[in-house]
Amino acid sequence: VTKNTNGELRISISHVAGNQALQAGKGWYKTENGDSLQIDRLLYFLSNFKLVKADGSMYIEPESYYLVQHKNDTDFTIVIEDVPPGQYSKLVFLLGVDSARNTSGAQTGALDPNSGMFWDWNTGYIMARLEGKSPQSTNHGSVIYHLGGYKGFYSVLREISLDAAMKIEVGKPVNMHIKADALEWFKTPNKIDIAKTSVMMSAGANASKLADNCTDMFKIDHID
Repeated sequence: VTKNTNGELRISISHVAGNQALQAGKGWYKTENGDSLQIDRLLYFLSNFKLVKADGSMYIEPESYYLVQHKNDTDFTIVIEDVPPGQYSKLVFLLGVDSARNTSGAQTGALDPNSGMFWDWNTGYIMARLEGKSPQSTNHGSVIYHLGGYKGFYSVLREISLDAAMKIEVGKPVNMHIKADALEWFKTPNKIDIAKTSVMMSAGANASKLADNCTDMFKIDHID
């Protein structure tokens, strides 16, 4: 029996709306624009996880694809195994599914096209999806944002880099707690007015603006 000489990082993602826990289908929240919003569904892909050391060397997780789905009062956990021991300074990942996997035919697991997160072979995956309600919506009270597109100008793929000083050791899993704030979809750098943008279900400039907003969604709360 070979003894595992590598370490493990466990990432717990808890979803919030500002400073409150996100309660899908229940809570009402205020966006940066002052709109009232209830969120019913929040799903997105995270992929291409890398742990980076101060000298720039990195551990790249193979087959690194996760479909994160918010469930009330439950964290979503990602376990990255087989990390070489050492001192790391950053966690880097992609919001969305890289272009190679958008064009490589039917897939399984997190990338199963039947997840409801796939448009077609031309536009590929829905990288991130938020659905809810708002009295400010001009679409019968519905808010529907499906962000997709991976080619050039239409790409909503965004790399996210979080400063994360951590020491990976054998036999001592590191637990990283990330808060993902759904209200970040609606602010910096592009303030979203729900009355003007109630529905978005095609690739283009507006989807790119929302994707830029989403890059601020993730903050490391603590590491233990």
